[in-house]
Amino acid sequence: MHEAFDRLCDPLREHLYGKGWRSLRPIQTEAILAYFDSTDHIVISAETAAGKTEAAFLPILSRISDEPHGSVRALYVGPLRALINDQFDRLTDLCATLRIPVHRWHGDVGSSHKSDMLDDPSGVLLITPESIESLLVNRARHLAALFGGLRAVVIDELHVFLASERGLHLASLLARLREIAESPPRLIGLSATVGDPAAAQRYLDLDAPSRVRLVSAASAGKELRIGLHTYPRPLALDDGASPALTAADPRSAQIGAAAADIVNHVAGHPALIFANARADIESLAERCSRIARSQHLPDAFLVHHASVSREEREAAEAAMKSRSPHTAICSSTLELGIDIGGVWLVGQVGPPWSVASLAQRLGRSGRKSSEPRRLRMYVLEDADPASEDPVDRLPLSLLQAVATIDLLVFGRWLEPPAPPTLDLSTLTQQVISLIAQRGSASAPDLHESLCRRGPFRAVGPPLLSALLRSLGSRDVLDQDPRGWLILGLAGERIRASRDFYAVFATPRDVEVRSAGGVIGTLPSASLPAVGSHLVLAGRRWVVTHAEHDAVLVVPSSGPARPVFQGSGADVHPRIRERMREVLHAPPGAPYLDTLGREVLSTASACAAESRLAERALLPLGRDRTLWLTWTGTRAQRTLLASIRHVGMTGHDREIAIEVEATPDDLWTALPSLLEPAPERLARHVTPRAWRKYDELLDDPLLDAGIAADRLDLDEAGRVIRDALDSAAS
Repeated sequence: MHEAFDRLCDPLREHLYGKGWRSLRPIQTEAILAYFDSTDHIVISAETAAGKTEAAFLPILSRISDEPHGSVRALYVGPLRALINDQFDRLTDLCATLRIPVHRWHGDVGSSHKSDMLDDPSGVLLITPESIESLLVNRARHLAALFGGLRAVVIDELHVFLASERGLHLASLLARLREIAESPPRLIGLSATVGDPAAAQRYLDLDAPSRVRLVSAASAGKELRIGLHTYPRPLALDDGASPALTAADPRSAQIGAAAADIVNHVAGHPALIFANARADIESLAERCSRIARSQHLPDAFLVHHASVSREEREAAEAAMKSRSPHTAICSSTLELGIDIGGVWLVGQVGPPWSVASLAQRLGRSGRKSSEPRRLRMYVLEDADPASEDPVDRLPLSLLQAVATIDLLVFGRWLEPPAPPTLDLSTLTQQVISLIAQRGSASAPDLHESLCRRGPFRAVGPPLLSALLRSLGSRDVLDQDPRGWLILGLAGERIRASRDFYAVFATPRDVEVRSAGGVIGTLPSASLPAVGSHLVLAGRRWVVTHAEHDAVLVVPSSGPARPVFQGSGADVHPRIRERMREVLHAPPGAPYLDTLGREVLSTASACAAESRLAERALLPLGRDRTLWLTWTGTRAQRTLLASIRHVGMTGHDREIAIEVEATPDDLWTALPSLLEPAPERLARHVTPRAWRKYDELLDDPLLDAGIAADRLDLDEAGRVIRDALDSAAS
């Protein structure tokens, strides 16, 4: 510790000592020495609240303390504005005695603060990827002064960027910043859940990943307390829900039963309850509040998701930080490291889509060394034991919940990130952005900046030329008299749009307002009718006005339902495989409640009787076959495309595909499913335009992107061969 501490600059050592620091944490010691003893990029991996931010910034601030002005010296990139606001306060305190300015730049920062930073670029700048994009496009004449002396870039919540179009976007922005900086800045990635360290190394340095240093802290070996609660259908009417509403929405009784348990489990403690769908978040929050009031308990339930207004979210965050215990029922918006104080318990309603997400959420609890981590999972099970359909009889939600817990806790496994390999939509956005920044560009210049030096390594000059021709045919690009590429009229409109700086698609939302101000937003495609009732921000409202400019509401006490549509995410094949294993041999897990054990035992007996966990092809009736695939979402998509390619019709059943053919006909067709080229299969994938700018691409470009990033031919081939072997035996 002393060696690392002594390497810090004198003012910083004095500041830390004055704050009561008498030692550094091991992760901080190792990171400081790695920074000072090499020029390598660094990945710092440690649990939540392990001191990763200080591990990154203590050596950086020491290095820039004698030259804080003349350029932004260090960049902090965070995925969320709220996270940036948290870290701004933290870094401002750390930099106070060093006289290193700390700035932040996002949509909520006032213009005067931004002008001050442009007039005197200096110190540390906290920013989102989208705001970096905005600076590059709109402040081109300031870029050399802003980033010429950039020394370091800290990427917080690195795992968020490893396998997404947003991460590819950030990688491209960082490559463009390297062209502006006098010397390449050091990159430091921070994360609590790096499932594949090699993927993190590749992200920080595509050319020399072995030169990225890994600094990690061993798990503290915390006590883990898990409870899984099962709510099968049908259930009796809950605590006063309208009979008409319950009849129209059979999920209502399950929500009510889960809400009653949640109220009991979190009483008197701060907690986070995650749910996969905003509709469930709203229903649970409203029901928990109603139950708490009926039991004369404090109504301490809050709502936090992307469709709730910023004011509502910030109020929820402030309440969570207060000494009065609150429970936030939330989406992934509170999955990341926003400081909301200590969390006694983490809940998960429904199975998570990924083990990595479950690990990140679980890490929000038990932050104090003396506290255990607590997880309660509430599974609203849709299985119908009386159904004649074998898939409908399976408790898929419960199986997935058990699989994710087992893989995390006992298997210590996380999904390896699968970064996009041919994201031509994000490349399109970067082409428009770079031309807007420079005014014009040649095709070779674009390829050099974005592909050879940037992250779009799979795109060679011929493919880029095809992309540019596609954009030119739609007036996104044009050529000036010299033959240089400039923005066409459509390109100028895209570049001027409010949502240009984000590479992910953002559906148009409409504000919902009451007399007290903006409550949140609703999808424009789901506008409620005047007089209808809805739940938003955990409260009931009746609609008095509904147009595409705004929805006006007043408080209501009548029966109401959320208006959000649920959404899913790709599931890894290992989760489906573990689900099959659980069905074949249910674990005697102590975390399962009695009802859950009974449901699993019954399902296992039924599956054994029909050999569901062993057979691949199962007749369903006249000219219908159930193909039990037990594979991940991408492979399932590939299999469905293969079935359509040979002229058959198939329907996705999550762990199976229902094919309109006899078992003999399907078995005969199986070998031909292995034959088509991926681009030919891609033509049978719907929707075809799935990324933000896919509508600007010609069909061959769309086929190439779908084949590379939406299909899994290797896993699909394994499933087909297994089906052939199973049917033959």
